[in-house]
Amino acid sequence: MKTITSLQNESIKQAVKLQDALWRKIHGQFVAQGYSTCMTLIKSGFQPVALYLTHPFYLRHADEFDIDSIIIVTNEIINKISTVSASTGIVAVFAIPKRTYTPTSNALVLYNIQDPGNMGTLIRSAAAMNIKNIFTIGGCDIYNPKVIQATVGTIANVTVIATDWEAFSQEHAHITTCALVVENGKKPEEANLAESILVIGNEGQGLPENIVEACSQKMTIPMPGKTESLNAAVAGSIALYLKANQI
Repeated sequence: MKTITSLQNESIKQAVKLQDALWRKIHGQFVAQGYSTCMTLIKSGFQPVALYLTHPFYLRHADEFDIDSIIIVTNEIINKISTVSASTGIVAVFAIPKRTYTPTSNALVLYNIQDPGNMGTLIRSAAAMNIKNIFTIGGCDIYNPKVIQATVGTIANVTVIATDWEAFSQEHAHITTCALVVENGKKPEEANLAESILVIGNEGQGLPENIVEACSQKMTIPMPGKTESLNAAVAGSIALYLKANQI
């Protein structure tokens, strides 16, 4: 265990730069922040490259960590490397995992999800419903610190792959797909969700027509309250729950 007190320390500068998507891609690392998020990642087998703790946080949780990479830092430093307005006193740097997958219907496609909160919530919901593979097409970077925070570390329990529609379609040509649409889709009880990959679209625009047409079926979530539409993360989470109950 070591201590860093200077904002000019090279390790701190590197951690701050990981807030940028290009830097994350070049160095193959991402930042997680907050007790629950970091601990979920660690308990899921992710080993931190660096674990930055304030001294008060360390004193409260010292018996929970048996990690060589602990670095004690000042409040000023923890706030610099964190993207939240009030840090809880813990920020960790992890290596981006290299993951392989087997094409299966136990999967989800997220098309051009722009909001990190929505992306993280959908990943968390997928993990909760035991979905194994998540394919992202466009949208925000899944290793954005705000995405990681919204997953509360459950991104460790799924395989997330950035791809494009053509590559995804070729690899999963033998598996049916189900587009989640606002209207004119099947009722949930009529859709074959158990054997289909769910496809969820952008917050404002939904799915492009060509992708909807390419899917094997469409499903619409009934809204008795006559609301025009649901938030993408809410609609997707409901659809994932319905799928889990058919599997």
